[in-house]
Formats: sequence, C-alpha cells, structure tokens
Amino acid sequence: MNSMIALTTPTGTIGSKVLRNLVEAHAGPIRVLARDPGRLQEALPARVEVVQGTLEDPAALRRLLDGAGALFWCQPDAAAAADYVGAYTSLARAGAAAMREAGLARVVAISAAGEPGATPAGPITALHRMEGILAETGASIRFLRCGSFFDNLLWQWDAIMGDGYFTYPMPGDIPGPQVATADIARVAADLLMDGGWTGRATVPLLGPVDLTYDEMASILSQRLGRRVDYRPCRPEELVEAMRGAGQSAAAAEGLVAMFAFLADGYATPEDADRSLTPTRLEDWLREVK
Repeated sequence: MNSMIALTTPTGTIGSKVLRNLVEAHAGPIRVLARDPGRLQEALPARVEVVQGTLEDPAALRRLLDGAGALFWCQPDAAAAADYVGAYTSLARAGAAAMREAGLARVVAISAAGEPGATPAGPITALHRMEGILAETGASIRFLRCGSFFDNLLWQWDAIMGDGYFTYPMPGDIPGPQVATADIARVAADLLMDGGWTGRATVPLLGPVDLTYDEMASILSQRLGRRVDYRPCRPEELVEAMRGAGQSAAAAEGLVAMFAFLADGYATPEDADRSLTPTRLEDWLREVK
C-alpha cells in the first residue's frame, strides 16, 4: 500500500522509531507534524514531507491529514498542564475534529494497558478517555494498549549507574507488563502500512513476560555487572521530584494515582499476543548500555 501515511510526534520516543521503520519499508509518501523540524532525524528522503506545527494548531492538523490514508496518533505527555486529564481530552477532541474533516480512513493510536474504570489512574485514565473521543470519528482504529516502557528506566539511569538503585512508589514484588518501545513502533508501522483492516479494536502490547521491579533490578545487576536495587519510595517523594523537574501538581498526582492502580495489580488480557513484543529487558539493555 503506497498511500500517504501521516505521523504525529515524529521526534518522540515511539514516533521517531515509527518514522524510521516507515522510511525503511514504506515506498509511498510520508508526512510528519513537527514542532521543531530541526530535531528530526537527519537525511530523510524527499518523500517525507514536514509540516511545522503542533497538535494544538487546527490548521497544522489539516495540512498533516490532507490526502492521508492512515495516521499515527500519539499524544505528548501533558506534564505541565494544570488539568492533566483535561489537557489530554482537549487535544483528543482537536484531533478527532481534524480526522472527521479529513475523512481519515485508519488511525493507529498509542494508549495504555489496564482497565481502571472509575478508579483514577492518571495517564491510563487520560488515554482511555482519548480512546472514547477518537472512537467517535468514524475512522477504523487500532488502539495500542501498551505496558510500561523499558525506556522509562532511562529517566533514572544516572541513579542506576551512580547510586545503584531505581525507585517508584509501589512494592517491588508486583508483576506487570514491561515493553520495548521499538516493538511498539514496529507493530504501529506494520498496521499503518497494512490497508486491509477495518473497524475499531484494542491491541495489547505487553512485552514477552510480566516483570516485578525486583526482577528488573536483578536483571539490571546481571547485565550491568554491578549491584542494582529497587527501592520503593513514598508517593510524596515522587511528587517532590516531579515538581522539582517543573511538572505540574496535576501531572505528579496523576502519576501517583497510576502507581496506586498498578500496585493493586490487574489482570493482563488473556488474548494478548506476546509474540508481537518479543524484546526482553536483557535484549533492551544490550542496545542502551
């Protein structure tokens, strides 16, 4: 299939990998929306068109979607927003309006694993509300419900390498899905290039096995050749660290709520195809060491 594929967040953790995969495998035109085109990977082929702008700009969204057959939709984190969930839903509504106007056929959207229902769960709640808004566009959609990213460890890499530990506000013995963003990007790119699917569905992307943070610390120790511990922290310590990094109180409280939800444990979907995300933490560490 060689129709136009449009991408948001082409410099992001997942979006940049989706773009790289499409450049390598998609023969047709690609269009990306970039706040700062200077941050795009170098030497993009001529068939990649760059629209400068943001997801908040309706005119930029119209240019991005004009003539596109498929869209990669990934909302950037609303870390500075005073209303964290509200910022997500506002952006989703703007995107949905542009999708309807363009008559977009297919969307591949990044979402989150878990079923919090009415329980506040920060980013998970926000992304599931996004799903509901995009589902009303009439487009065929695949919501990629992702587990936690291995890449999140990079936010604490200095502490891991310097102090020998990493920390989150939850016990270390609760298993949960952990996934490589490269696997997510590959699945997203394959769906974007495949014009044969219709309807709306969720796709769980959960990594090869569930891991506890204690197990992750053991793997880090083995692969890095030094002791690495997992040390649970208090929720207020996470809030203090996030506020010190310039993030809003709402974003910090949302992340605390997410970890509280995860600490209660949740059943991963039995029909999840783990072969879609085969990269193990050991494999990921070989790439980043």
